[in-house]
Amino acid sequence: MALRGFVLGAAFLAAGLLPAAADSVTSTVGSWNPTTRTLVLSDRTQYVRVPDTIDVPADLAPGKTVKITFDSSENGVDTIFGVEVQP
Repeated sequence: MALRGFVLGAAFLAAGLLPAAADSVTSTVGSWNPTTRTLVLSDRTQYVRVPDTIDVPADLAPGKTVKITFDSSENGVDTIFGVEVQP
């Protein structure tokens, strides 16, 4: 009985330690300012200060469809992992 409790406890602990899956959104670009690295989508959602470590495609432009992968919390977007222009 104690072994089953230990195994269940270990399983729950391991599940809590696994990284959460990243969130993503696919939308149309409203504007992109490479100087401030601010991306605004057509629904007016803003991604401010896209990190310099993220390669933003050279063909990113208003009207293009883009997929943004990020990590979020109740405070909003915490980390942006990628910006991809979709075909």
